Amino acid sequence: MKKTERQNGIVHLLRIRKKMTANELANYFEVSERTIYRDIDALSQLRIPIIAYEGLGGGYEIDPSFFMPSIKLSEQEILMMLMVLKAGEELRVPNMTTDYKLLISKVLNALSDEERQKAEQVMSHIEFDIIRIIPKGYILDVITILLEAFRKSCDLILIYYHPERDEKVSRRFSPIKLFFADGGWYVNGYCHMRKAKRTFRLDRIVSLTCLCDKNRYMNSQLSLPENDKFKWYTYELIIDPALYRIIKDDVYLQYTETKSREGGLHLTVNTPYKNEIRQLVLNHPEHVTALKPDEFIQEIKELSHAISKKYLKP
Repeated sequence: MKKTERQNGIVHLLRIRKKMTANELANYFEVSERTIYRDIDALSQLRIPIIAYEGLGGGYEIDPSFFMPSIKLSEQEILMMLMVLKAGEELRVPNMTTDYKLLISKVLNALSDEERQKAEQVMSHIEFDIIRIIPKGYILDVITILLEAFRKSCDLILIYYHPERDEKVSRRFSPIKLFFADGGWYVNGYCHMRKAKRTFRLDRIVSLTCLCDKNRYMNSQLSLPENDKFKWYTYELIIDPALYRIIKDDVYLQYTETKSREGGLHLTVNTPYKNEIRQLVLNHPEHVTALKPDEFIQEIKELSHAISKKYLKP
């Protein structure tokens, strides 16, 4: 975060929180207390009326008469932005926590105290649940480096932790797409060692470096390998109509063609959600029958056999 953005953020926070210590401000912006002291001095030189209190219960506050111009938004627009921001919190964009919190404070700053209390009351009753995995952390500036690679259209050298083999591997990589799925951030692109498209989870990247070499694959349409969790497949199923009416709005059935036939509905599903299709077949053996592809049916047979062998021992 730039110094001017942080200093503006201090003004926004003090208007909302009323009083904060240097330590609280330092923790919020993830900087040292010494940096906060310098920011307060700079703001004072700009004649921002910040009041300092020493001793127990001390801290900084801003003169309540100080007016900081902001864009006038309607109550509905404010609530809409707060809902979007609350949903955005679930995305957990790496290295941008402070920027995200500061953006919320800027939105709240557009409200009077009474309006702010009402907005916070409404938002306390709204939740979003889009998380399936919870990465423990990301290396510093991983998003910044990736965005820079897209801006400059350059290749990367990445060192990646491979959990299945419990080892770190180095790759020259041409990034194509950065995306969020199931609670984590991913980047896919062309792996120069495998000479094919690969997908990497950002929290498993140990090191990331931009190269001067041009990314020749940025606008390429590359096929994912067979074992990639985001590869699209087409499945054919027979399903009980009553069950389909219950689940037809689920994301993994978004691209589905249906035909009526004796014994149920015939579904042709195009989706990358292989695990969800597998669970649908295994969880509802009396109501769902897999027809295609053949390798998927073979996988279901092997799983069913393994489960029966393990849990139905004589």
